[in-house]
Amino acid sequence: MKRADKAVKDRVRDIWLAFAAGDACGMPTEFMCPEDIRRVFGADMPDGLPEGLLPAEKSITHGILETGSVTDDTEQNLYLLAEAEKRGGVTLEGVLAALEAWIAETGAVEKHYIGPSSLKALESIRKGTPAAEAGMGGTTCGGIMRTPSAFLWNTAQSEEELEESILTSLLPTHNTSEALEAAGAYGFALRAAFNGDGLDKIFEAAERGGKRLIAHAAWTGCAPGSVRRLLEARKLARRLDENALLDHVYNLWGTGLPSADVCGAVFVLFACAKKDVWKAIRLAAVIGGDTDTIAALAGALSAAYAGGQNIPRPVLDKVLEQNRELFASKYQEALRA
Repeated sequence: MKRADKAVKDRVRDIWLAFAAGDACGMPTEFMCPEDIRRVFGADMPDGLPEGLLPAEKSITHGILETGSVTDDTEQNLYLLAEAEKRGGVTLEGVLAALEAWIAETGAVEKHYIGPSSLKALESIRKGTPAAEAGMGGTTCGGIMRTPSAFLWNTAQSEEELEESILTSLLPTHNTSEALEAAGAYGFALRAAFNGDGLDKIFEAAERGGKRLIAHAAWTGCAPGSVRRLLEARKLARRLDENALLDHVYNLWGTGLPSADVCGAVFVLFACAKKDVWKAIRLAAVIGGDTDTIAALAGALSAAYAGGQNIPRPVLDKVLEQNRELFASKYQEALRA
C-alpha cells in the first residue's frame, strides 16, 4: 500500500474499523446459542438484530469485559500489522515476535484468548522445533482470523505475494490444510473486494486462494472444505431469507472454532449483506458460536467490497474510546507512514 495515498489509507482504516466494531459487537454473544442470545439480549434487539453495541455485562461468556471491548481478533491483527510494517513485510521472525509481544502485553493467556494448540506450538518453537513442524496441530479459526493483517499491511500485493504472506502468517501455529484453506479463501477474497471486483470475481478469487494455500499443507486433514462451503454460501444467500439462513448455518454447518465453520459463516453473511457492513456485523452477532470472529471478518470483507463502512457513529466512538490505548499504539504504529 502506498501510505501517502490518502484514499487508500482511508479505505484501510474503514476496513479496520469494521473489523474492530464487528469484534466488539460479536463479543458479548460469543459461544452462546441463538436461543440464549434472544433470551438474554432480546430487549436490546427489538427487531431481532442489535441496534448498537450489546451490553457486555449480560454476556454469559464475557461478562467481565466492558461494552465495546475488542478481543484477541483485533489485538492480534494489530500486533501483526505493526510488525509487518516495521519489517517491510510478513516474515516468520516478525510473526513470532508479534505473537510473543501480544501474549506478554495483553494478558492473552490469563484472559484465555490464546488456544491450547497455539500455546503448545509457540512453546515448542521456543525449545527449538522448526516453525513449520510446530504449527501442524492448529486446525482452528486462529489462522483465518489473522489473515486481514497479511493483506492490509500492503494492499498492492500480487496474488503470489499474498499467498506467501498468508502462509508465513499461519506457519508457526496453523500449518494445516484446514487452516490454510480457510485463510487463503478469505485473504484472496479480501484482496479482490479491495480491488473493486464484483461478487462473482470475489468468490472466484476465494476459491482460487483456498486451493492455492491448501496445496502447501503436508497432508489433507479429514474435515469439511472451506472452498466447498463458500461456494454453497452464495447459493444459500440467494434462496433463503435471513432467519432461515442463520438457522441453516448454525444448525447444519456449525459456527464453532473449526476453520471451515468460521469461513463458511463469513461468506454466507457477506453474500447476504454485500455492501451493507452494519448488516453483516449485526447478523453475525446473533448467528451463535464464534460470533466475534465471524462478525469481524464479515464486516471487514463487506467494508472492502463497499469501499467504506456504514457503522453508526456512536458504535465507532465507543469502540475507539474503549480500546484507545491499543489503537493509539499499535494502530498508529502500523499506519505511521
